[in-house]
Amino acid sequence: MKLFVREKCNVRETEVEIRCMVRDSEVDALITSIRDTGRTVIGENEKGDLCQVPVTGILYFEAVDGRVFAYPEHEVIRIKHTLYEVEESYSSNYFVRISKSAVVNLRAIRNMRPEEGRRVRIELRNGEFLIVSKNYVTGLKKALGMKEAK
Repeated sequence: MKLFVREKCNVRETEVEIRCMVRDSEVDALITSIRDTGRTVIGENEKGDLCQVPVTGILYFEAVDGRVFAYPEHEVIRIKHTLYEVEESYSSNYFVRISKSAVVNLRAIRNMRPEEGRRVRIELRNGEFLIVSKNYVTGLKKALGMKEAK
C-alpha cells in the first residue's frame, strides 16, 4: 500500500481519496478507520459534567444496574443509550459484544487467553481484564479474523 499526503492551502475541508484495484476487507477497514476519526460518544462524567470522548478512545461499554457506561482509559462516562443501541451503533467501529453486559473495542485488546468453562479472558491496553462469556467467544473470534464467518 502506498500513502500520499498533499497539503493545499485552498482546500476548505480535508478530503481523502482511496484508489484500489478491488475493494476488499483491508480497504473497508481503512474506510472505517477514517470515518472513526471524527466520531464521538457524549456522556456524563463522575462530576456530572457533559463530555465528549472519541469513539476510538473507548475501551469498552458496560451495562450496570440498568445504566450504560463507557470506559475510556482513565475515566467513566455514563451514556444515555442501551447496550443494544451501543452494539448497533458501533459494531462497524471495531466494537463487539462479549457478554450480556459488555461490548469491547477490538483495538483495545492487548492479549487473550482461555479460561475455564469455554470462556476467554482478555486484557485491555490499560491493564484491565474482562471475561468473554462462552456464548460470545465465537463472535469475538470471527470479529478478530480468528474464525471463518459462515
